[in-house]
Formats: sequence, structure tokens, C-alpha cells
Amino acid sequence: MPRFFFNVYDERTTIDEVGQDLPDLAAAREAAVEEARAILGDEARDGRIDLSHRIEVEDEHRRPVLMLPFSAAVEIEGPVNKGGPTDVIK
Repeated sequence: MPRFFFNVYDERTTIDEVGQDLPDLAAAREAAVEEARAILGDEARDGRIDLSHRIEVEDEHRRPVLMLPFSAAVEIEGPVNKGGPTDVIK
């Protein structure tokens, strides 16, 4: 089974030195999506989400095979408030 490495590029760069054995690139993509969503969940709890971050997947020879922007891991619906004032309902 091939090994894939998941390098995270957000406020800090985290290079995966261990990797995961997965059956194929489709499974590696799903693992990258799950990791991105977990990180985004942590960011949401902290009150700030940065969709410009990414995960780069490398194969067992450390060759890049996939780049997943965090924005591709989620679907955003509804209006986006970019830090503007909050409306008070009376």
C-alpha cells in the first residue's frame, strides 16, 4: 500500500515526517479533506477562519501529487460577514 505525506501550510508550516499508508490518491485526497476540516473547526472555535491555507500531499518518494486549498474542503453558504458590525435585534 502506498504511503502519502500531508504537509500543512497555515500560520506555520508542518511537514509530515511519518505519513499514512492509504490505498490510492483518492483516499489520500479524502484524508486531506478531513484534516483540513479538522483544522478549520479549530479555527472556527477560535473565531477566525483562513481559507487561503492548504495541505500539500506527497507520495512515498516525496513528490507532490495533490494540493488542497482549505477553501476546497468546505462549502460556504449565505452571506459572509468580514468583521463588519453586528446588527442588534430589538
